Amino acid sequence: MNLMKAVVKIRPEPGQEWPKGLEFVEREIPEVREPDDVKLKVVAAGICGTDVSVYNAKESLREEMSGLTAPNVVLGHEFCGKIVDAGPMGRRYLAKLLLSKSSQSAQVRKFVKMRSATELARDKRLLSFLHDRFNATAEMHLTCGTCYQCRHGERHVCHNTVIKGIQADGAFAEYLVVPAQNILLYGEDEIPAEIVAFMDAIGNATHTVQSVLVRGKAVAVLGCGVQGLMAIAVARQMGAARIYATDASHGEFSHEKLEKKRFRVAKRFGANHCFDVNIDREKERFYKTVMQETRDTGVDAVFEMSGNYRAYEDAFKVVRKGGTISLLGLPGGHMVVDFSKDIIFRGITIHGIIGRRVFETWDVMTDLLKRGLARKFINDGFITHDLPLEEFEEGFNAIMDGDALKVLLRP
Repeated sequence: MNLMKAVVKIRPEPGQEWPKGLEFVEREIPEVREPDDVKLKVVAAGICGTDVSVYNAKESLREEMSGLTAPNVVLGHEFCGKIVDAGPMGRRYLAKLLLSKSSQSAQVRKFVKMRSATELARDKRLLSFLHDRFNATAEMHLTCGTCYQCRHGERHVCHNTVIKGIQADGAFAEYLVVPAQNILLYGEDEIPAEIVAFMDAIGNATHTVQSVLVRGKAVAVLGCGVQGLMAIAVARQMGAARIYATDASHGEFSHEKLEKKRFRVAKRFGANHCFDVNIDREKERFYKTVMQETRDTGVDAVFEMSGNYRAYEDAFKVVRKGGTISLLGLPGGHMVVDFSKDIIFRGITIHGIIGRRVFETWDVMTDLLKRGLARKFINDGFITHDLPLEEFEEGFNAIMDGDALKVLLRP
């Protein structure tokens, strides 16, 4: 049996509580078994806020993982990898992807020549050509393609979605296997590998921002964690006129630390103002600044990225009549909402954001990254930790302590 290193969440025995923490184990290397399977060697994987919630056995994630039948599941749904194997249908799909890249590269045109996807798929050099010249990632929401949502262009809310890294084995390992139709290819000189490693996460922020036409608009981003900071960068890249950002100091995560660790990056990414809403005078300054600068109108859109119900209250206070609130953060518990006062009579639109629109969001994100967003993430120190896979605890602790932004793990 060929084994690999992996970081897993242990499924509890029936009747027992989900444990906190993760385990570093050896797992059997996955192999190509289905005709459309593609096997990848992981170069780097990003730790997501969802992974942290799984680490902490958060209620909402326990429910998502309740159907697990295996004794454990490999975490991780953000990754950059190299293609090493594929089934016959997978090879044909990869050949089609390569053909779509031929207009961008003389090397690809030279290899492709005038061949069809079927002819390319038969070339024994195809996989090595892809391995040597392209980085790969994948849409890790596996959709059925047959339900009502899939048939109407809404694969991001597929009725039968299986999420790799939560409900099936993911990328915190040396190898993983995904369906070919979920693969995306990027030339090594197109988008840096360390950015490809967390494009899944960038896609969440992009999907949130693209839910509203932000060009020339005033927006508020609530929560300056990784998703909030990326939303600020995306909103600025997409032409937002004013960006108001909030976050909350707490415990050892002091106001000074918030200013140094998050607000500094938020301003580099394009935030006009940042407010620590755990301080009463800062919260009031947030409300007052928004209303002064929008002539008592409020912001056109609020992007809620924190998953905190107190931020929902702030959203209703600063959004204008007829405005939009887009929700990505995952709160726990319940909240009482006055629908008549806060939503109906004010004409508010609320969007629930899940995953990425397949593949519309990927196309928008790719364009933004190639036009400078990738370089901004690198130059402004957004990747704070780059660790060996076996040191995953250090990465998770750095995130939970507020000392990290994006953390990469390398098998």
